[in-house]
Amino acid sequence: MGKVNFVELATYCTNRAKEARSAWGGKYERTHYVCILEDNTVKYSMTPHVLRDAYQCILMHERSEIPISNLYYWYEFEYINPEGCVLASDLGDDFSLASFKRKNLASFIELRCKGNFLYSNLNIQKVWELYSKIKDIPSETERKLVVDLFEKDEKIFELEEQIKDFSFANQLLKQERDQYKELLDEIKDALRREE
Repeated sequence: MGKVNFVELATYCTNRAKEARSAWGGKYERTHYVCILEDNTVKYSMTPHVLRDAYQCILMHERSEIPISNLYYWYEFEYINPEGCVLASDLGDDFSLASFKRKNLASFIELRCKGNFLYSNLNIQKVWELYSKIKDIPSETERKLVVDLFEKDEKIFELEEQIKDFSFANQLLKQERDQYKELLDEIKDALRREE
C-alpha cells in the first residue's frame, strides 16, 4: 500500500464538515490540523500543508451555535489513522476525543476511554502525549495511575514556570531598588557638596 495522502483526505473531510454544518444548522468556523509523526511528535497548523509528512492526524472542526442567547464554540474531531481510515473522534482501542466549553469560553479537549472521562486540556499536544502513554496499558487502574502522575507532572511544571516568572520579576525589582538607591546616594552627595 502506498503512502496515505493526508492533505487530500483532510481537505475532503474539511469540505464535508463545512457542508454538514450548514445542513444541520450552527456555523462551521475553521478546521485545526494536527499532524502526528511516526515518533508521536505533534505539529499543529491552521492549514493542511502540515500533514504532508504525517503518519496519522487529527482534524478539529470548530463550530459555533447560539442555542438560546450565548454563543458556544466546540470541536468535532476526525482521526485519520496510518492506513487512511477516517474515524469520527474514535482513536481506537476504546479511546476517543470529545470537546466541551467552559464559561470562560475556552474549549477543552477531553480524552475518554470507553466513554469515561480521563483527562482534559486546552492543548491537543498534551492530550495526545497522554494518550500515547496509556493506549497500550490494559488495566484501568494502571491507566488512572498514569493519568494522575501525568496531571501532577503538569502541575509541577506549571508551578516551576510560575516560580521562574516570580524570580525574574523579583530580580527586576531588586535591580530597580538598587538603581533608586544609587540615585538617592547621588542626590545626598550633591546636597552635601552644596552645603
